[in-house]
This record gives sequence, C-alpha cells and structure tokens, in this order.
Amino acid sequence: MVSDRQKTVFISGSAYEYGKFGDSGRDFIRNLTKTLLRNHFKIVSGFGAGVGNHVIEGALFEIYLEKKSNLTDHFRVYPFPGGGGSNGYNGARADGLDAVWEDYRSDIISQAGIVIFIFGNKLEDISVREADGMLKEFEIAKSHRALLIPVGASGYASEKLWKILLEKYDDYFDNREKFSLFERLGQPCNKEQDVTDLIDAILQIALVRSPEPWVTK
Repeated sequence: MVSDRQKTVFISGSAYEYGKFGDSGRDFIRNLTKTLLRNHFKIVSGFGAGVGNHVIEGALFEIYLEKKSNLTDHFRVYPFPGGGGSNGYNGARADGLDAVWEDYRSDIISQAGIVIFIFGNKLEDISVREADGMLKEFEIAKSHRALLIPVGASGYASEKLWKILLEKYDDYFDNREKFSLFERLGQPCNKEQDVTDLIDAILQIALVRSPEPWVTK
C-alpha cells in the first residue's frame, strides 16, 4: 500500500529568470503541477519566487475546474516571510533566524516522499545567482530519504543537482532501472514536445518508486 507521504510531492524551486525555457517556463511549471495532481499526487510548495505562484495557478485550475474538489485535500503551501520563497529568500535575517528557516524547511520537506527541483536562481545585488536555498533543500530531502528528482533541463541549481545525482547515482539508488529516465531530465527542451516528454519522464520516476532511494553516503 502506498503511503500518503509517498504520494506527496514537494516542489523546490525559485526563478528570477527561466533561462532556455524563456516564457514557456511558466507553462512548464503549471503543466507539471496539473499532471501531478491528475495522477493523484498531493503537492506541497514553499512558494519559491517565480515558481510558487505558477504552481498555485496550475493547482487551482486542476483542482477546481477538473477535479471539482477541495483545495486542501490536494495542495498545501507554506510561504516564507519576505516574499522570497523557500529557496529564493533575499531579506536580512535576525540572529538565529537562519536556524528557524532550516527547521521550517525540514518540517515542510518531511511531509513529502518525493521532491522535484526546478530552476533555482535568484536576483542578488545586480546579478542572477544560484539559489543556495535549493542546495539546502536537496540535503534536507536526502536526510529524509525522499525520492530526489532534479530537473537538469531547467538549468541553474537544479542542473547542478542533476549532475551530482547522475555522477553518484549508485549512492542514491539500489539499482539502475530508472537511470535512463533520470538522464532524460537533463536533455535540452527546444520545442513544446520536448517539454511534454520532460514532464512525462518526471511523472514516470515519481509514479514508480523503483529504484527505491537508499541514501548511503
């Protein structure tokens, strides 16, 4: 029997810009959200800047127009103070607040058996930089033995995490049954069908939790 946690997905992401996806990055986020809900997953979001609002849009469309169901049965959002979201927070922090954010992140992520990482950038000073909060969320998710799905094609921190996972794949999983699907997560998306195929690869990994994640290192 699949547990509620195994069917709950945390979407980790922030985006000041969408890189090679351009404006279609917003549609990618909405369609990914709708696809997950359509396949009976529940979604948890930390409302990452540039990502969380499109997750909500996708969720509202699917839940109210298609499922005609209660929002809270399928979707939960946990915004971070300051409007930066779970891994794009840019505000000044009082002494000890970093530890509070870490506990908050851990509590949110612990609800999910699957964590999907998309984009992962933020505007800092006058430059677009890697969202270091996503790297923290990756480590937290790993500590909770969640199934880690970094979408390398979306670039930025998620691409970095995708490369790490592929390089150390055998440290995360006990067999290579889904290795080719993970490879697909980093393939460039040059047309609409590529994005559709990318979402399908994410779904196939999430639907069957084999290989079972066994974090050993």
